[in-house]
Amino acid sequence: MVKNNIILLLCIFFIMACGKINNKEFVLFDFESESVFDEFNWKCRTLFSLSDLYAVQGNKSLKLELFPSSYPGLSPALKHHDWRGYDVFCFEVYNPLNEPVSLVLRIDDKKDAFDFNDRYNKRFVLVPGANQVKIPLDSLKTSGTARFLELKNIYRFLIFMPHPDKKYVMYIDYFRLVQI
Repeated sequence: MVKNNIILLLCIFFIMACGKINNKEFVLFDFESESVFDEFNWKCRTLFSLSDLYAVQGNKSLKLELFPSSYPGLSPALKHHDWRGYDVFCFEVYNPLNEPVSLVLRIDDKKDAFDFNDRYNKRFVLVPGANQVKIPLDSLKTSGTARFLELKNIYRFLIFMPHPDKKYVMYIDYFRLVQI
């Protein structure tokens, strides 16, 4: 009996050692329950709801409705601020329209990063259908001074649409940090 238990433990250890060590990930948000809304900074002209459509991880995605205004979007409160040890920031977006849509990703490593030049800003185009956004963490530089962000102190990220002229709907899921 003891010999069988030792063999079983060795097998488990071997399987874990050979497993996905090179593909470690940390899930920031996956939208599986409404409790995630407690972590959002709510703003006018943006609506959030859970959806059964276009989930990549689990059974739900976040339906994001952006209405005409200055900068409608998503700004979750991060609980995990230290992004060191990871290589890529990833998330999934489904664009249900038959046309490309532009969004902006902003990442701050300072609480008071009000100046455009002192934060990471990147515009990306979502093609119709499924889109995976991958941002290598070693590319996180400020827009103005090209200073690398301090990965040990990522204060927040925002995804928004500057000045939309009509209502846009998209589905977002599975924000994560990945170690390659």
